[in-house]
Amino acid sequence: MGKRKRKKAYRPRAENANAFQWAISGAYTLPLEKQRELVGYVDSSLARFYAGTATRDDWNVVANGMNISVALAYFKIGASVVDEINAGLDVLHAVARRMLSGQGPILTGGEVDAIRLGRDIYESQLAICSQAEAHRAVARVRDMHRSGGMTDMAKLYADMAAAPVLEAA
Repeated sequence: MGKRKRKKAYRPRAENANAFQWAISGAYTLPLEKQRELVGYVDSSLARFYAGTATRDDWNVVANGMNISVALAYFKIGASVVDEINAGLDVLHAVARRMLSGQGPILTGGEVDAIRLGRDIYESQLAICSQAEAHRAVARVRDMHRSGGMTDMAKLYADMAAAPVLEAA
């Protein structure tokens, strides 16, 4: 049998003119402003959980923070505390089930402690990881979602009621 002719023309990938600079910048830790921004998203969502006004979007923000924390632990950044992170994720599963049953986003004392510990671990991991490690962790979470490795959370999130849409005045 003969070789099949390629129908698509070969196009080389674009070159990164600053490849060396890009590689060096990946070795630096996340800038403090970026760390505060990422943790701030989680904090504002947690504040709504504490007030009992959280929506599925708030749940998703907290879950993504925890998932990134697990991914950073996979890359050996805080690997010794992965059980505490998973405990926070288990609490989020329980909260999601309650939200689905119509009970609302109410947290008990033990649940608040578990989620707060997971948030503190997330903040600590972001403070010591490099930019490249943070990028790889986010990519790992995205790939896990896409491949179905996080199906339970994705299903829970899809079945939750969306945040109310505010109409323009």
